[in-house]
Amino acid sequence: MENDRGTEETWTDWEGGGRGTQIGMFVGLAVGAGLLLFVLRRLFASKPTPAEEISDRLSEGALSLFGDEPLAAGRDLLTAKLLPEMKPVLRALLREIEASVAQGFKRAERAIDDL
Repeated sequence: MENDRGTEETWTDWEGGGRGTQIGMFVGLAVGAGLLLFVLRRLFASKPTPAEEISDRLSEGALSLFGDEPLAAGRDLLTAKLLPEMKPVLRALLREIEASVAQGFKRAERAIDDL
């Protein structure tokens, strides 16, 4: 098919569509290739190994033991066992932070006084 300039246009005419057509074509090809790879990977995916099946069964068993809320067991362990043991460590950490902040303020005061 000829246009008003007297040249024949085809679907491969890169100049007629401009840069947007070129970019759109490459993006479309990339999306199509990605979709094809995704479908092929899902189609040929391997079956779960026995270790994966065992871990799935163990997680289901833990869920049935500890209830529907997955964080409840962790929260109970944290509040009942770990926090009482960590109190001295947390207090010592707070004392060190307090001392560092006090030292920083003293340095800032001395720097202001030196001005």
